[in-house]
Amino acid sequence: MSARELLRCLRWELYKLARQRASYLGFVLSLVFTVVMLIGFGLSEFKSLRNMRLPFDPLALINGPFFAHFTLNIGFFAVLPLLAATLGGSQLAGEAKDGSLRALLLRPPSRTTVYVAKIIATWVWLQLNVFFLVGLALLVGTIAFGGGDLLVFVWEFRKAGPWVVESPDWLVTTLVVSLGAGASLFVICALALFLTTLTDSPVVAHVGTLGAFFISSVIQRLPDQIISEDVRDALPTKNMNFWHELYRFWHPSDAAFDAARFWDDVAWCGGFIVLFLGAGLWWLRRKDITA
Repeated sequence: MSARELLRCLRWELYKLARQRASYLGFVLSLVFTVVMLIGFGLSEFKSLRNMRLPFDPLALINGPFFAHFTLNIGFFAVLPLLAATLGGSQLAGEAKDGSLRALLLRPPSRTTVYVAKIIATWVWLQLNVFFLVGLALLVGTIAFGGGDLLVFVWEFRKAGPWVVESPDWLVTTLVVSLGAGASLFVICALALFLTTLTDSPVVAHVGTLGAFFISSVIQRLPDQIISEDVRDALPTKNMNFWHELYRFWHPSDAAFDAARFWDDVAWCGGFIVLFLGAGLWWLRRKDITA
């Protein structure tokens, strides 16, 4: 697999994604989700913030940057997993269903090159979806609520309370956190890419990926009396929240960032990605493409 051959395949995969109408479903869903979030955000009374004793007034920071931060944190669990599963699950199974996969793999480039190009293209398109959601929420939120500093309130860190990232540092914060969220969501894409090599039906890959994600999410939240802590710690969804830790780079306390937890979660997620993608490549290289 040469670099020139890989770049040629990558350009072709990105071109196909850009030409397919189905590829823009994620952007449309992000638009609809942002509108729904805007309505709910406007009606919210922010009771949890009102009851906190803080050295600043959190209600004065209900603005566009906070709305983008809020939308990303809710969208990560509400809509972005669907986009990740749909995007990854359509890569090979969709072409097999259309009858174009066999023609592509019967001649150079190699199956490995095609698979790697699809992996990179999938990640690029997924990250564009994340950036679009955050950018749209920032634009809409700023128009509706104004601009200013970023109030960071992560439910996972609720006991420590919220903190403020001043302008223009919050732009870097938002960019870094968006990249982290995209990297975390790629765990779902990697599973979908594996399943898409096993079937000629993209629907099977989509449902299988989403089913595994939601089952893992449910098991993760079961009490200790039912599921042991060791089992929960090994689940992908347990470790996919590592991107929340990136917010703490901009925490007033220098000791807030938990480096051990962050790198442990990154290692787990990276291991799942390598496992899923490696299994998918192994199966694709041995698969008899008949469609």
